[in-house]
Amino acid sequence: MTEAEARAALRAFVGIGDIEPWIAGRPWKAVAGGWSVAGELQGWRYRLETVPGGVRVIAMGKGQPAVWTVPAS
Repeated sequence: MTEAEARAALRAFVGIGDIEPWIAGRPWKAVAGGWSVAGELQGWRYRLETVPGGVRVIAMGKGQPAVWTVPAS
């Protein structure tokens, strides 16, 4: 999955709290296996990993990390 495909999938995803569109609009830095997202949203930092059929979102900050998958659009 390319960065453009990952951004499109995140923009199209209907989730809770509009996190995915926020992530899609932020600057990203390429890291092994995906991207790190610049900035924080309400104390959470985000990392993205490519997975078959989509992109895995890993939210780190308060307590245990939250992990979910956004399907490719």
